[in-house]
Amino acid sequence: MTNTDASLALAGATYSWMHQDTLEHALDALAEVGFAQVELTTAGPHIQARSAGFLERYQLRRRLDRLGLAPTSVNPGFLDINLLSPHNDFRELSVEVLLGEIEFAADIGAPIVVVMCGRRHALSPAPDEACRWWLDRAFDRLLSRAEALGVSLAMEVNPYGYLGSARDLMEIADRYDSEHLGIAYDVANTINQEDVAEGVRTAAPRLKIAHVSDTWRDEWAHTSPGRGEVDFRAYADALREVGYAGPTVYELIDMEPPEPKLRADIAELGRYGWSTELVGALP
Repeated sequence: MTNTDASLALAGATYSWMHQDTLEHALDALAEVGFAQVELTTAGPHIQARSAGFLERYQLRRRLDRLGLAPTSVNPGFLDINLLSPHNDFRELSVEVLLGEIEFAADIGAPIVVVMCGRRHALSPAPDEACRWWLDRAFDRLLSRAEALGVSLAMEVNPYGYLGSARDLMEIADRYDSEHLGIAYDVANTINQEDVAEGVRTAAPRLKIAHVSDTWRDEWAHTSPGRGEVDFRAYADALREVGYAGPTVYELIDMEPPEPKLRADIAELGRYGWSTELVGALP
């Protein structure tokens, strides 16, 4: 029987400070409020994987160690990266950027790279057959490098309308059947496309990492818990039901100063069983 009161590990994310403060300050602030694990957003103006040299990577790893922060994952944000771009040059660049993310993750000791499968143009979407072919070619290269370096790729559920649900991503993961390819489940990304409990159960066999924040059904957001319409109890219960033992990253991205509300947000998530005092197991 599942223990519905069991605690879930809660990790932080540096994305909350993007365009507001430095990466160094973000890490200090996350450690100060008690996080033991952190997802690094590898995007400007903080840090970009392909432009971060050996010394920068070494210094980052030392800072994480000094603060007692274990890196759960790296996530480049996917503002420009698109594995389904019809433009050959942009699609190739997207693959190269993600290869750099894999190498960066290996260098700093992060076991996971979060990946978005891509998006199609709303007015002139590329045919499904072409998108699947592009995605297969990309994952052939990305997964080969990830396996060689001992890093896992976690495809994130998304609200873009293409390959965004847990079922869509499970089809891809099952086809490759690699321990280095799985799913990142983000409850704020799927509120309008699937029941959260059903989505978590679908993703469970390949679930690598979870994300949590609040959102509205008519306005996509990643904001403080209690502001929107996410059913946190159902999400937490579903994660416990499937025996998920990894961290849930609190991915706060609302361009408001995070520090004045971070402790209150952690306490609110604590009502449903998430705790910064636990360290979640990662692949």
